[in-house]
Amino acid sequence: MAAVALGRLAPVDWPALEAFARLLSDFCKVHVTPDRVVTTRMEAGAIELRFNGGAADLRLEARSEEALQNLRDTLGHLLDSAVEGLAAGLSWQAAGGLEGRLPPNFRLARVGEVTRLSPRFLRLRLLAEDLGFMARTGLHLRLLQPADPANPDWPRLSAAGRTVWPAPGRLHMPVYTIRAIDAAAGRLDVDVYLHGRGPTCAWAAAARPGDPVGISGPGGGWLPASRRLCLGGDETALPVIARILETAAEDTTGAALIEVGDAAEIQPIRHPPGVRLDWHLRGKAPALRAAFTEAAQAVIAAGPGAEVLFGGEKIEAQAIRPVLKAGPGAGVAICAYWTAA
Repeated sequence: MAAVALGRLAPVDWPALEAFARLLSDFCKVHVTPDRVVTTRMEAGAIELRFNGGAADLRLEARSEEALQNLRDTLGHLLDSAVEGLAAGLSWQAAGGLEGRLPPNFRLARVGEVTRLSPRFLRLRLLAEDLGFMARTGLHLRLLQPADPANPDWPRLSAAGRTVWPAPGRLHMPVYTIRAIDAAAGRLDVDVYLHGRGPTCAWAAAARPGDPVGISGPGGGWLPASRRLCLGGDETALPVIARILETAAEDTTGAALIEVGDAAEIQPIRHPPGVRLDWHLRGKAPALRAAFTEAAQAVIAAGPGAEVLFGGEKIEAQAIRPVLKAGPGAGVAICAYWTAA
């Protein structure tokens, strides 16, 4: 049974909702009707905003209460991104009784195992209860690392039903790929690339079984439905590329190109026989950018329905994005996962 949230956004004018619709269309297909209704349906759920003279009536629908909270938070973020402060006018029916509670898409987990996959990759197996919602609709989660583990400051719900995050510095919350999940067994795996910078590298390197960590999600896109894929990226994209390849149908065709800094970082990845898996060493020919662009163009040109994904450094993503044009029915996602100093 679907979870539904009804709400209201006020005050708001139609140009602000048009700006929101334009922003939303960067991520999914959006319909704007002549009677000023904005709707979209995606893997995470459905959003409807119905303009009504200075206000908008809202309806969200998702598979679960956890997914509904993700959708509610995503809507708030996108409204503020479209027009600064716009989300302040959000209110949700029956949200008042939730104030101060932990969000439904939050889980307190503990480290179960730590495994070194390569010189710079660690796999953390996290244990938590009721993880079924993490196995649907999104490939990524937030790893919530409190500044003071003895007195953690976790996110809470506001009176308006939106997730309120702790003050800056109280909670580090980077996004990572759910590398694998067994919801029935109450465990999921996260692979951490030890690039030598940031709190998560230090936390992961020191992690021991039993250590607490918060998780929130899932977010991001879902597993491609297409049987023709082109995947590419550096170490930061390796976990999501590996998960997609290992769960792809056996008759899937295409290419996957992964760049690493050293041959010791090359990992065994199960993949369909029709998908070519190429490893590129950074600084050596052929360069990932040119090779990926060529491979992606070939997959797109082969016919409708291809899906293309690239994840990596911001400058690389910006260089690739304008070159690749989605063909008929093709999906192209070029993502900047990090920015060089």
